[in-house]
Amino acid sequence: MTQKATQSADNAASRPETVAAIRGYRIPKRRFTRWALYYFLLYVVLPLLAVSLLFDAVLYFVFTRFTDHCWALFCLFG
Repeated sequence: MTQKATQSADNAASRPETVAAIRGYRIPKRRFTRWALYYFLLYVVLPLLAVSLLFDAVLYFVFTRFTDHCWALFCLFG
């Protein structure tokens, strides 16, 4: 191991934001960014909410048409 790589590895161990040195370059750790939050909201949270809302609408229709009870979220507003 060269002196430069050893020095970088020592620096990487002392600083938590870097993981290791590869060919003398310090590689930063992965971190969550605003774009990661945006994609999480867009591709995980919104589809889950849409499916939940659709499921609730189906339950509302079934319980109001076939029984006298209502067990859906829409019953709170209607």
